[in-house]
Amino acid sequence: MSPRLCSLIVAALVAPAVLPAQSGEFIVLLGRDTLAIEKYTRTADRLQGEQVVRSPRTVHRIYTVSFGPGGETKQFELVTHNVSGAPGPLETRATMAFAGDSAVTTVSRGDSTRTIRAKVGPGALPYLGQAFGLVEEVARRARAAGGDRYTTTMLALGDTDPLAVTVTRRGADSLTFMLGGIGPLRARVDERGTLLGVSGIGGTAQIIVERVGVGGDLDFAALGKSFASRSLGTLSPPDSVRANVAGAALSVRYSRPSARGRVIFGNVVPWNQVWRTGANEATVFETSADLLIGGTTVPAGKYTLWTIPARDAWTLIINRNTGQWGTDYNAQYDLARLDMKVEALPRPVERFTIAIDSEGSRHGVLKLEWEQTRASIPFSRK
Repeated sequence: MSPRLCSLIVAALVAPAVLPAQSGEFIVLLGRDTLAIEKYTRTADRLQGEQVVRSPRTVHRIYTVSFGPGGETKQFELVTHNVSGAPGPLETRATMAFAGDSAVTTVSRGDSTRTIRAKVGPGALPYLGQAFGLVEEVARRARAAGGDRYTTTMLALGDTDPLAVTVTRRGADSLTFMLGGIGPLRARVDERGTLLGVSGIGGTAQIIVERVGVGGDLDFAALGKSFASRSLGTLSPPDSVRANVAGAALSVRYSRPSARGRVIFGNVVPWNQVWRTGANEATVFETSADLLIGGTTVPAGKYTLWTIPARDAWTLIINRNTGQWGTDYNAQYDLARLDMKVEALPRPVERFTIAIDSEGSRHGVLKLEWEQTRASIPFSRK
């Protein structure tokens, strides 16, 4: 295949629909909390955006993507300002240069510079958390390509493995995105691929993205200033619980998402689907002695805990595989699936909580509590 033909094929893969300069603004919501705000402008050869992101600390970001004549990404530039007053550099700068199937990232902090090389495919774009101007660029390209399925890659600064991106058409005005393990994100779009709104509820992101018009309800400068001293912190902080029951040392390591005004079970956590039982990495359970949990023998060792919530009954899954991310459940490693008792709590629990309570000299109860639900299962030392 000739070099010219190759270049024409790449151009066809990456070229977005031709449209005049376009601007937009997004609000990213996590329950009742505003997680990020963004504004952007897209011209024929450039995408420029500005963000304020509040987790784990509040930062102000300015990003620019430059495109070649065929629509291919040439360079990504990012300047990040620490506006929260938290420890750390006040400013960091990074660039990502795209050429052929490679991307070279250069990150500068003070007097030090770090260079990272990565392989990316044709049509690759940079990835930046909560930057929906970049997600809209993917949507525009998917619309221009036509068909029911579009694939590409995105690369986050500092990473060497690009995210595999899949866009699936769900109707005349809707697309579903999977950005690596992020998603599904269900988006409403117009005929040009403009993002009108995005929902990640029930997936791994759990966000709602609302679009507002330029000059509309989003006072970017005022909101950014007000958010500077009001960081959200780690959204689902790690925690652990330890207990000793009849001489057996027990521990659970997990992450604790918050309700943030949302309906959790049947919404954020769908019914009748395997749930990671927390957030982030898979929840880890360790016991130093053999146990009987729900009447089933669980040998001493390390496991992951998963659950299947249902309206009237929950299932606890004890799985032998450990060390994985919380979306990487594999049923072939299941040790047991056990019925849990479900009851309503008298008062709502804001942050997901796991507890181990002793009951008598040889017995205990594992309890999971969130929102207005408690799921529990008894155990004893064997």
